[in-house]
This record gives sequence, C-alpha cells and structure tokens, in this order.
Amino acid sequence: MRKRLWQLHSWLGLFAGLGLVLIGLTGSVLVFHHEITRALQPDRVLRESPVDAPRLPLSQLITTVETAQPDFWVRGWLLYHGDERRDVAYLTPHADSNDWHIVTVDPATGTLGTATPVATHDTIYGWFVDLHYTFFADHVGLVLTALLAIIFIFLSLSGLYLHRAFFKTVFRLRWGQSWRLFSSDVHKAVGIASLPFNLLLGFTGAYWNIAHVIEEMSHDHEEAEVWTTYEGRLDRVDELPALAESQWPGYAFNYVYLPTAEDQQFYVFGQTEPGAALRSRYGSTLWLDAASLEINYEKDLRNAGLWARVVDSFEPLHFGDFGGLVSKILWCLAGLAPGALTLSGALIWFHRRRKQPRSPTSVV
Repeated sequence: MRKRLWQLHSWLGLFAGLGLVLIGLTGSVLVFHHEITRALQPDRVLRESPVDAPRLPLSQLITTVETAQPDFWVRGWLLYHGDERRDVAYLTPHADSNDWHIVTVDPATGTLGTATPVATHDTIYGWFVDLHYTFFADHVGLVLTALLAIIFIFLSLSGLYLHRAFFKTVFRLRWGQSWRLFSSDVHKAVGIASLPFNLLLGFTGAYWNIAHVIEEMSHDHEEAEVWTTYEGRLDRVDELPALAESQWPGYAFNYVYLPTAEDQQFYVFGQTEPGAALRSRYGSTLWLDAASLEINYEKDLRNAGLWARVVDSFEPLHFGDFGGLVSKILWCLAGLAPGALTLSGALIWFHRRRKQPRSPTSVV
C-alpha cells in the first residue's frame, strides 16, 4: 500500500509539476499585484488629488469618461474609498459588449489615468490572472487548473502520510552529503511547512474553477454580441450610496454594475462590515430597479448562511491580503513552494530511477 501510494505520489507530481509551478509563481506575483502596478505605472493607478478630497458625483464621473471615450460606454464602476488608488471604470465598445476594457479615474477631479481604455487581459493584473486560472485556455484551462489544484491537495495529503515520521527531524537538512539525501530533506521540509497553505490555496482555487464551470454548464449563457444602452441608467445612480447606507448603516459602496436596455437593474456590491477580517469587498449586494430604485434582491453577509460566509472569505484567504505586509510575504513564499517541491521531487525520482538495476532482458 505504501509503495503504491509513493508511486502514485511520484507520478502525479511529475505529471502536474510544471503546471503547479506556473500556478504558484503567478500566484506569488498576484499577491503583490497592486504594489507592482503602482511601481511600474504610478501615473495610471495613483490619484493626483489628496486621499481625503471629496468625490465628484458618480454620474459626472461616468459622463466624463464617456465623453472622453465616445466609442465606449461604461458598464461598471469600482470605487476606492480613502485610498491612494484611482477608481476603475469598466467599459465595452459600442460594437462588442463582450470586449471589456478599463480606464482609471481620479474620483476627485475626473482625470483619466490613460488616454485610451486598456483591454482587461492586457493589464499586468489581467495577464497574470488569465495565466494563473486558465493558462490562456478559457474554460478548458479552468478545468485543467481545477484538476491540478485537486492533484495538489492529494500530493500534500499523501506526502504528509508518506513522510509523517519526518516530523521528528523536520528542520534537519543533511548538508555535505548526497544530492538525494539533501533533496529528500528539502522536499519533506518544504512540503510539511507549506502544507496548510497548499491545502488552503488548492481547495479555494479548485472550488472557484469548478463552481464557475458548473454554473456555465447549468445555465444558458448565450448573450447578444451587442448590449444596448439604457438611457436612464444615470438618472438615479447618485442616489445609490445613500440608499445603501439607509438600508445598511456603515455600508461600504464598492462596485456598481449599471443597467442595460436588456437588464434594467443596478447591481451594487460592497461590505456591511467594512474592515472586518477575512471578508471580501463584494460580499453584501443589492439589486435595484433602475427607474424606481425598488430593491429586488438583497444579501447582507452578516445574516447569510455559514457556507456563504465561508465562501466569501476565500478571496482574502486565497490572496493573503488580509494581514498587511506580513500575510502577503507569507502567501508569496507559499506560492514558491510548488517550485521547490517539484524540483526536489524530480531530483529524488531521477536519482532512484538511475539507481534501479536493469533487468536481464535489457542487456544485449
């Protein structure tokens, strides 16, 4: 039993190794994507106005963007409160409503961060997200990365079982001896030290991808290539923050998806517990009729079921941005673990293969 488990562990590790390395490395980059983008493109992402400067009305900001970009219309708006980052406007061309772009906007001045909108997959964040979750292969890639995440969970658990005795000397590294012994010690030490992260990151990543694929397969998602603009979509947009605040005092209004002619509703996403640990920025939602602002649906995460709250925590837990710089560094290092495990595991496997005696039938 132990021998067969070791063989399965070895072969699956070799099979999934390169993919897990890519997922781990891109995940490490994504942990610090805000800092990387800020360093490389400060003019695009950082606001010119003071952080505490009053915001312009949202309708005015949207109009400013659409005036500057007459071939696009704004579909959604991401707001940053008390933050040095600009807001992000999500746009699509009039001719293709499935081709998403972004432009950053200073919320106090309306100044755009770029002269032209940037396709979401051409941003630093978008490029790494596509590689991390899909290997640039859309739904096939989602299935593949979900499979790799499941394999990663199995490798972590089987490695724990196979090397459980190693806990007695978990920090032992036999320097100055053979590469096989040193690689074995590194492999076991990294595997055990990173085990909680491996299980957490593997499970949350697999859940997101599998849930997305199931949702796509179980619903009809045939959409028109061109969505049409609902002319009244800005008439009452400036009332949304106050309405959400009256519904849930202290509510953080973080994102709004604007109505279309085909779907005349505002979709508001935010937090009823701003600053709460292990909460995403979008867990509490309101759907409102675009004309009357009648609430058609609401979800206050504080009153949601246990599983809904657990799933909402997946985002901060997966990206490690809940504990400031300390958690980010730990999560970044965790992203390097698959690379160390793959390299050390491959060295162990090849050394064992080389040591195996040849059978008589292989001798001429």
